[in-house]
Amino acid sequence: MTRRTPLARLTAAVTSAVFIAASLVACTSGAQTPPTASDVRTTSTPTASSKPVIAAAIGDSIAIGNGVPAEDAWPLLVAQHFGWTLSDFAESAAGFTAPGLNTHIFNDQVSAVIRVHPDVVIVGATRNDVFASPATLRTAATAALKRLHAALPHARIIGVSALWGSDPAPAEVPVISQTVKAAVLAVGGSWVDLGQPFAGHPELVLADHVHPTVEGQKLLAQRVSDAIAAQHVRP
Repeated sequence: MTRRTPLARLTAAVTSAVFIAASLVACTSGAQTPPTASDVRTTSTPTASSKPVIAAAIGDSIAIGNGVPAEDAWPLLVAQHFGWTLSDFAESAAGFTAPGLNTHIFNDQVSAVIRVHPDVVIVGATRNDVFASPATLRTAATAALKRLHAALPHARIIGVSALWGSDPAPAEVPVISQTVKAAVLAVGGSWVDLGQPFAGHPELVLADHVHPTVEGQKLLAQRVSDAIAAQHVRP
């Protein structure tokens, strides 16, 4: 496996290519180029007879697995659980309103997702949008999700709530999750509410109190997988 810097990384798959979050971001301006295949990491689980399900993830540094081995990022673990092939377009520091370390916002990740024509799209709300007003976030999330659904009307869109870390989450975080949830449900998607599983559990995050350890990533993957199974989400 190869690791891309600063935080977007690539895991090569033999057969084919494979939501939310940490550092607060500084604004950037100018035209932005959507993520490409070289910005993304992939995993695949081949099946004997059925056509593989193609999935994609939109998210932040937690969804890209910052600080842990590439294969332990929770979206990849969810894909492995269900036998999906996942392209993880998540980018550190990115959000619907916040440009990431490679200057992409989530709408740029949407452009990259559309190009791979996935059957399933995981969208993680993120703490990186904490500086945006609810109205600004609502506008950005609604526009990105509508564009995603319009381009991929048959794809299953699965939203996941925003995570904060082991410290108490500020009041803005549930507002972020509720705002993104409304945008996901408005296009017929489903929602996974994780709460704050790391609150009061510093052993599940790294020294920054934000990014999950390997065990923390596994916990997220298990909870998301259980919720997807309980909702009977089928691509």
